[in-house]
Amino acid sequence: MRHRSFLPLMLGPFMLGMILLSTGCATHREWEAWRAHPTHYATGNHAAFSISKPRVTPELMDTAKGEGWWGRNTPFIGPVANVAGRWEGSWSGYGLLRSLRGGVAQAFLNLDGATGLGVLVLKDSQVAEGVPVAVREKSSFGAPIEISVSETDMWVNGTEPGRPFAAAFTLQGDRLVGQFLYTSSPVRIELTRMP
Repeated sequence: MRHRSFLPLMLGPFMLGMILLSTGCATHREWEAWRAHPTHYATGNHAAFSISKPRVTPELMDTAKGEGWWGRNTPFIGPVANVAGRWEGSWSGYGLLRSLRGGVAQAFLNLDGATGLGVLVLKDSQVAEGVPVAVREKSSFGAPIEISVSETDMWVNGTEPGRPFAAAFTLQGDRLVGQFLYTSSPVRIELTRMP
């Protein structure tokens, strides 16, 4: 019976670690939005949109603007960057024993307003740290993605079931520069628009 009295002492540090790790997953921008609003959803329409993920239409964008929805993945109201097309460049990160790794990066993006679909390719990324599993496994073929665009930023979410990932890019003229989010090792991706 004595060994059971030590169980709370052993689980305490583990639980504290889990709490600290779970708080580090949000970006600074997300924390600011969450602190500004006491509830997760602005309205019932916002909750329905978040749960069902319908196609974004001009009417839905007007509703979001009128009801004051917030957050990174809500439809952007205003001019959006035109990122549609073929992009090529490079990726860089770390491999085994923190050795430098890199290779060719490509993106094929289709845009419909502020959202769209595409494919992200990181060649030779099978043994790179920080590259999500969905991208590593489809190294040369590309992982399917959903994109959301604002005037200067693009957010990427992987669409393969059971293999989620996210990335953020900034548009700099004809270049997209970004990195994967929520990874243990940084991976930088630089893409240039192809004609």
